[in-house]
Amino acid sequence: MFGDAEQVPIKLFGTPRYGAGSQAFFPLKGFVLIAALVLAPGQALTRQAAASLLWENASQKRALGNLRQLLLRLQQCFGNDEPAVIINNNDVAAGPTALRSDLSQFLTAVRAGDVETRRDGILGMDGDLLDGTDVDGEQFYLWIASERNRLRELFFSAVAQLLEDVTRFGGRTSSLIASIADCALRLEPDREETYRNLMSAYARTGDHDASERIFESLGKRLRSEDRAPEASTIALRRRLKGYVADSNALDIPPERPTRAKPRVAFLPPVSVDKRPTQPIVQAFIEDVANTLVRYRTFRVLAPHSSFAAARDAVGESYQLLRADYRVQSTVFDNTRLSIALIEENSSEIIWSLEVALNERQIYAAFRLLSKQIAAALAERLERYHVEQGRHHDSSAYIHLLSGQQLLRGKCDLPLLRRARAEFRKAVDLDSGMAAARARIGQSLQLEWLMLGGSDPHLLHRANAEAKASIDIDPTLGIGHWMCAVVALYQRNFDVSAEKFFEAEALAPNSADLLIQHADALAHFGEHEEAWSRFQTAIDLNPLAPDIYWWAGASIALKREDYSTAVQLCGRMENDESALRILTVSHSLNGDLEMAKQYGRRLQENYPEMTARQLSLLSPNRDPAVNEKFYQAYRSAGIK
Repeated sequence: MFGDAEQVPIKLFGTPRYGAGSQAFFPLKGFVLIAALVLAPGQALTRQAAASLLWENASQKRALGNLRQLLLRLQQCFGNDEPAVIINNNDVAAGPTALRSDLSQFLTAVRAGDVETRRDGILGMDGDLLDGTDVDGEQFYLWIASERNRLRELFFSAVAQLLEDVTRFGGRTSSLIASIADCALRLEPDREETYRNLMSAYARTGDHDASERIFESLGKRLRSEDRAPEASTIALRRRLKGYVADSNALDIPPERPTRAKPRVAFLPPVSVDKRPTQPIVQAFIEDVANTLVRYRTFRVLAPHSSFAAARDAVGESYQLLRADYRVQSTVFDNTRLSIALIEENSSEIIWSLEVALNERQIYAAFRLLSKQIAAALAERLERYHVEQGRHHDSSAYIHLLSGQQLLRGKCDLPLLRRARAEFRKAVDLDSGMAAARARIGQSLQLEWLMLGGSDPHLLHRANAEAKASIDIDPTLGIGHWMCAVVALYQRNFDVSAEKFFEAEALAPNSADLLIQHADALAHFGEHEEAWSRFQTAIDLNPLAPDIYWWAGASIALKREDYSTAVQLCGRMENDESALRILTVSHSLNGDLEMAKQYGRRLQENYPEMTARQLSLLSPNRDPAVNEKFYQAYRSAGIK
């Protein structure tokens, strides 16, 4: 079992505890240190950073002395064979025992491919991180609040995906759903999205009674608080009850038209040069169609029939389909696939996107995009029927444009905050403006970066705004893009890569998205791919704002093209945001005098930050990159 004491010697979720039978006492700050190391980039901290977190209000000398005593006590607890903490010169790192903690196993498990490992990881989270721990200091408070929020988001995201995976084929897995429900609702009993996920999961297994019981349980809890379920919960329940009615209405003749449920036909993919398409592309389109069948507000015609009838697109065979919409796919160069949703009567294209299907991305395409495209198609079809007459408030749109114009200027805090104020006005006037919510998230993330990554709440707020944008309109690429950017800076590299992939599929020709994706790829270690995307973004936006040159300089720095990095910084109207790049580039290029000049300006902006802290601001998948930056800051005179 996941929670067995022999396998999990240290429990960091819920009330922290050390499971070594005879051990009478374990220092509370030892739990905090182990958790901080497991969660840190590279699972290591400098002694100074660790001491500052644990003894913020003590002098540096006293704090470091306290840390030495704590490390000695931890050595006595665990011995040298499997220590919880490894000491390397000026750093401390998570040891083998820490990596067998429930926290470490959870972080590993939720990203695993197999269902069983993910299930064990989810069920192992039986409370908040270090629940009940009371350590003085604002820095500790901000750190623990930030990490608890991040872990909760990771947990609930993993719960939603696990429920999707274990019920994908309608298997009878009610007991497993119940165990997941107990764990998720124990952690956050008021989270309405969890109830919706559970309702859908039970419905997919055919256990509609259990789905209804989940809804009733939610209603009982909300009534005790004098609240009503959210509109999306009511709508989901209505759809699920409609599924039951559909399954019981077997006496309706199949040819009888149902006006409330339009029919969607998928046509086989065709090549732009009329050559036969690869079987893998046709399989992908079938996968999208098969994923779409779970949406019962419209009917999806079986691909076997629609593919066959498409050979006679204007003849009798195709007319038998009685399709209201068709989904057409066109292949370019055997690598790019354009998908369009077309209304039959008017031949109007009401939705489209472009997907890359090269060998490097084909696994992600099948795993992510079939589901994402199906959801986007469903969303657009439902909006087209339900909200045909809806338009955004014109004043809100003007505020959105004003904010976007401010974001395209030079990178400084006053402009960012003015832009965010414009986006807020747009949302106040029109709460359904998804683009404005995503832009608020962008301004918060940029402010967090300009302030040296010192306020985790800015990043959490940015993430919340991005998710709100997706909830309003999941077919809009900018919401997925901002979720990807936030995930990158939270070091959730796999999540970030997936979200960028989704965003680029929805907006393949957005220069703003391309530049952010290019920057992210450089952090992932894919430097040449990053540089290629940067060049494409500049080609689309040759008179680019500062943020483009900032991102390009960052990519050049990681490519070890230091002269180009400096040159691109010179294209910026205001180089304040690029001082870290300039300092490191000059230092690594051997121009230490210039490096020290920029280093002095950098220290004026961030007087409390050490070279180590500055180096860790860059979210690189490879810790060696941050170590190189650290040495460059040291050479520039920053301690």
